[in-house]
Amino acid sequence: MRILTIRRMLGLAAIGVAYVHGKRGGDATLASIADTLRHVWSSAAERLGIEQPRPQRSVPERPASPRMGTPNGLERTPRPPGS
Repeated sequence: MRILTIRRMLGLAAIGVAYVHGKRGGDATLASIADTLRHVWSSAAERLGIEQPRPQRSVPERPASPRMGTPNGLERTPRPPGS
């Protein structure tokens, strides 16, 4: 039995990233997971001394989407009293 197969290494890496993601308080979104992966990668590169300077990533500002009162856009009429 091989000690560190690629499958086991990927599994251990996934568990480690999930642990760090939970510790950082990340959401269950791809953007948040990608941010955690960048954090783990940059931390490891910094500790190993192989970090390359990169410009800071800018996040484009998006206008807030208006909230709808109901999911399908239809208004519900209230029930008459006593029903």
